[in-house]
Amino acid sequence: MKQLGILGLCVVLGVGLAACQPLYGGKPEKLHNPEKKKPPPEPPDTATEIKYIDDCTASFQDDPRKCHPQPQLAHTLIDVGDTALASSDKATEANAKVGLIRDAIDKYRNALLKDPYSTDATLKLAIAYDRVLRKGCALAMLKRLAALSNNPKFAQEANRAIDSVGDNSEWFKGYHKDAMGAVGR
Repeated sequence: MKQLGILGLCVVLGVGLAACQPLYGGKPEKLHNPEKKKPPPEPPDTATEIKYIDDCTASFQDDPRKCHPQPQLAHTLIDVGDTALASSDKATEANAKVGLIRDAIDKYRNALLKDPYSTDATLKLAIAYDRVLRKGCALAMLKRLAALSNNPKFAQEANRAIDSVGDNSEWFKGYHKDAMGAVGR
């Protein structure tokens, strides 16, 4: 038994000495800092330029003597146009979006045929034209709105619509300064 005790003691001492040795051998290598590299140059900011259509072939002037205003029917058409324009925001497919905006433009145009002095239809038609990048037609509608503000009968509504153009910087975003010039502000 004595031999077993001495042998056990030797094993314990041998394991203990082995455990005190460095695990991988000698001293660890000194770590070097990596070289500092310049970040890659950022690509130039290529903002896509929006191409607006400056000309407008639509005629917004008819003989007012031939007109028989129907404001109730015009208001109904404006509501349908508003629904189509709001639905275009929710549409995911590009063709569906354009189709809904086109429907809204048709409804607003028909509303103006029913009530040529509707400032609401005039402003909403300008906004719809802006959504399809028809800058020329949008500016023509805004000029029409300015002309309505010169008529004492429609001045209050027209001025309210003109003020809303100034208040909403999202409308006519690419040419807001031109839009404000068109309404005379």
